[in-house]
Amino acid sequence: MRRIYLDHAATTPMLPEVVAAMEPWLSGGFGNPSSLHAEGRAAKAAIDQSREIFADLLGCLFGEIVFTSSGTEAANLGVIGGALSARDQTGSWEVILGAAEHHCVLHTQKLLELLGFTVLIAPVDREARVDADWIKEQVRGRTALVSVMHANNELGTFNDVVEIGRHCREHAAFFHVDAVQTFPGDWRVDDFEADLLTLAPHKFYGPKGVGVLYARSGVKPMALMVGGGQEREVRAGTENTAGIVGAGVAARILGEDLGWKNCIQEVRDCFADRLGEGFVFSVGPGSEVLPGHCHVRFPGVDAEHALIRLDREGVSASSGAACSSGSLEPSHVLAACGYSEKEAKEGLRFTFGRGNTLEEAERGAEIVGRVCREIAERRAKN
Repeated sequence: MRRIYLDHAATTPMLPEVVAAMEPWLSGGFGNPSSLHAEGRAAKAAIDQSREIFADLLGCLFGEIVFTSSGTEAANLGVIGGALSARDQTGSWEVILGAAEHHCVLHTQKLLELLGFTVLIAPVDREARVDADWIKEQVRGRTALVSVMHANNELGTFNDVVEIGRHCREHAAFFHVDAVQTFPGDWRVDDFEADLLTLAPHKFYGPKGVGVLYARSGVKPMALMVGGGQEREVRAGTENTAGIVGAGVAARILGEDLGWKNCIQEVRDCFADRLGEGFVFSVGPGSEVLPGHCHVRFPGVDAEHALIRLDREGVSASSGAACSSGSLEPSHVLAACGYSEKEAKEGLRFTFGRGNTLEEAERGAEIVGRVCREIAERRAKN
């Protein structure tokens, strides 16, 4: 059975060029980038080459790129470290997070409150777009940091980060953007007025185990990892040379020609058109959405049950919700959008990537439609 992978928003397969670029640094290139000898200097040069690639694609300075161990760590450093830095500079003590943010941002709330911050959660509409007007009303001199994702990882809808970023700049509040789902793209950090921005290379055909934080010059997040002077004393710990090299190669390849996104959208649209009756699309036809995202519900069909059946049939997908102890929790994104607990457990996320074909879209849609209708029919008889 040839499987159909439709979960690229969760992670993507590494490009062959990425694997090839990493291999020398997993074997012979073992030097510590902080060492002064030849092996160390070679590793540092390789890391700096990747730093240049990200700086070029983001339109920022070489020294504004910080490498971490993951996108989650980068987001934690940006939000928590950024808020602490802002408080030191201005005495501000309030943080605003979007209600539909990824957990790596949303779950910083507890720690921020333990550190003395007041955390406000910005509401979202039915399609997970944050209420920009609400944020603008709340941002005042007391606001240390605002964090809003560029595009939602579950529904694929976009936030107006340009408007929010401009307002934050006017009121001296740091603005953090989670751009994990939209990099590389036809935007630069200055387009968003972003002070802090985070990326996860395994979302764009790079390796796991590495993250990227952009920190605007003059906006130095307080270090959460201490014990060394790496990454300009923003993030202690020996750098993952192989992972950083692979991340740079992936970013360069995908950033050179963004036309691949149009191909993904064509495949996604084919899948959506072939699903058939019974499905409710979570995003309306007039809304801008990520080219590879298709989020649906089949009323009465629990996502966990459907995903298990689909996996057996050779289709990999997700609900977009967190997995705890082997069972899926209701999607916090759909809950924030106003869905009931039952509806929030029905969400199915299909996300397409460079390797998917029109034939896979057609076959995948047939399997998904058949499985969901079979589950619904069986439940109707019981």
